[in-house]
Amino acid sequence: MSLSGRIFVGLFAGIFTGLFFGELVADLKVIGDIFIKLLQITVLPYIIVSLIAGFGRMDMLQAKRLALRGTAILLVIWLIALLIIFVAALAFPELDTASFFGSAVSHDTGQGSLMDLYLPSNVFYSLSNNMVPAVVFFSILVGVALISVEDKSSVLPIFDGLSVAFSKINAGFVQLTPYGIFAIAAAAAGTMTVEELARVQVYLVTYIALAALVTFWVFPALVAALSGIPYREVLSTFKDTLVMAFATGNQFVVLPQIAANCKTLLRRHGLESRETESAIDIIVPVSFNFPSLGKLLVILFVLFAAWFNDVELSIGDGIALAFNGLFSLFGSINVAVPYMLDSLRVPGDMFQLFLVTGIVVGRFGAMLAALHIIVLSVIGTIALAGGIRLQLRPIASYLAITSVAMFVLVIGLRGYFMVFVPDSPGRDEVLADIHLMVERPVASVSLQVPDKAIGAPLAGSRLDHINSSGLLQVGYRPNNLPCSFLTPGGELVGFDVEMAYSLAEDLGVELSFVPFEFDRLGGMLSSGEIDLAMSCIASLPDRYAYASFSRSYLDLTLAFIVQDYQRDLFADIDKLRARDDLEIALVSSNYFRTHIARLLPNAQIIVLEAAEDFFSDSTHGADALLLTAEEGAAYAYRYPHYTVVNAKRGGIRTPAAYAVPKGDAEMIEFVSNWVDLKRKEGSVESLYDYWMLGGVAKSEEPRWSIIRDVLHWID
Repeated sequence: MSLSGRIFVGLFAGIFTGLFFGELVADLKVIGDIFIKLLQITVLPYIIVSLIAGFGRMDMLQAKRLALRGTAILLVIWLIALLIIFVAALAFPELDTASFFGSAVSHDTGQGSLMDLYLPSNVFYSLSNNMVPAVVFFSILVGVALISVEDKSSVLPIFDGLSVAFSKINAGFVQLTPYGIFAIAAAAAGTMTVEELARVQVYLVTYIALAALVTFWVFPALVAALSGIPYREVLSTFKDTLVMAFATGNQFVVLPQIAANCKTLLRRHGLESRETESAIDIIVPVSFNFPSLGKLLVILFVLFAAWFNDVELSIGDGIALAFNGLFSLFGSINVAVPYMLDSLRVPGDMFQLFLVTGIVVGRFGAMLAALHIIVLSVIGTIALAGGIRLQLRPIASYLAITSVAMFVLVIGLRGYFMVFVPDSPGRDEVLADIHLMVERPVASVSLQVPDKAIGAPLAGSRLDHINSSGLLQVGYRPNNLPCSFLTPGGELVGFDVEMAYSLAEDLGVELSFVPFEFDRLGGMLSSGEIDLAMSCIASLPDRYAYASFSRSYLDLTLAFIVQDYQRDLFADIDKLRARDDLEIALVSSNYFRTHIARLLPNAQIIVLEAAEDFFSDSTHGADALLLTAEEGAAYAYRYPHYTVVNAKRGGIRTPAAYAVPKGDAEMIEFVSNWVDLKRKEGSVESLYDYWMLGGVAKSEEPRWSIIRDVLHWID
């Protein structure tokens, strides 16, 4: 059996193992990681010796010719790739709504110093940190300098010998590929959830279909049309290399194989020479540093993200995306994707979805990246040798077949999506499946704020009253995500709702929830309509006029909640001060009004009764809502066109506490001690992880597997 056949056996065996055992085989990922590292052992040394030897064997005229012709071919490859990406995006169906449900937690995009990435001030640092562009630049400098050395006979054989040695080491590790792929596939299939794939099938199916067309026709046929080498021979020569890049999800590890296969193909057609071998040894490692087909297809995700969020793109937006996207992809994909999303005013939360889909499409991306290096190396080398055939008939046939194939792909995908992709749920359904972290006994929940009380303040200790009546009445705000809010199903949930249940259980009393408004909070506490208020209330100075507060149980970070595309503006206070047209919304308290007036003297302040009003009622006209980041993250979770921006570098912290009747010292001390107890036993931290850090969105159930859910051999 061929190597590619054995790799496929390992791949499918791994997938079956993952589906059978589920999360039990997650640790096989370690074996897969070891295999990848073994393949990487010789890659950077190979790049160094092949580049130095490749340039060293050339004269300056040959080097210039290679640079000019290679650049022209690279531009042609990029142009074809961008055209088919934008055409493929036409397959996205027309749906009434498209929304994304994600958290506003920021991610480290891994943006490093561009100078460190490209300038090898310390080549050993670049080598140890896998900075390929810097290593390539160093190798090119040495190779170009070697061109002008008169006697190279004592130097080049050393590099040639090392190149052969590294290729043999790599070939030995390549034989382990079926086993490494088995481990990688088993771990991935055992841990990936069906839900992660189902919600983005439009992107995944389009990407995979386009990747297949590009791999098996568009670019192999381009090589055949320009070189005269039969299409089948081009494909068969690089079959094992493409399969390995796909199976490992890493094009880096197949660079030595690509170089060897390119030389073999040219040798069969009488194009072998020292010049062509040098060209291959240069193009293969150098091309790794330019945006490849695998990187360029990332633009398809950006187009999908715009469709997913119902963002309409003009022709100008598309041209700008193609141009800016191409140049941004010279750096890290994890930097380029957020940049492209921002440029189209697409919610940055989509970057999280990009990371999830990378588990699947990353392997196709690696295969496409390897294909890019192959095409550039073969056509570039043939162009250098003067073997390009610009004949009308093969080129016209290629363009006609490619156009028809793209048309069929778009029509076929569009039909599939119209049948199998349902309309997205409405915004009100987003929170329908959220429940309390722990199953609780039934509590009474009032939905209307009580009529204004007429009676005198409740006499005696409030704690004694709770114990004697056997009822704890807790005030809550109905739309205060993630502290207390009603789901579409009518269930009251949230961080402080769980804390209220815990307090009632510790007191051994029944529990009743009563909604409140800030302008009536003091009266409701003193009259006994509520015994305390638990709803992420900041214990601000002006609120002590009508209530007392326990010790803080959370420190909340003050932030702006803004539309996603405005986050860079609101992250810079100096830019905000320069604006005279800002309108900032606040919720209830005058404390922040003073601070905002001092911080942004030109801003107009708008006071809202509830944070939900900022999102559901556009008549207020506010540009931003000043709120805590923890609450804001939950709103951004529900309204993905909004995001959370810290008001100042480092953040302004505000204490959250529980409001109790004014002056009731016993109640203040009791609730404060109870809060300390819950913090020390870990309850507050667990609830914070669940409600504030996105744990509510994570599945608590084990991943489906045959051994658990079909055979029932394990629980």
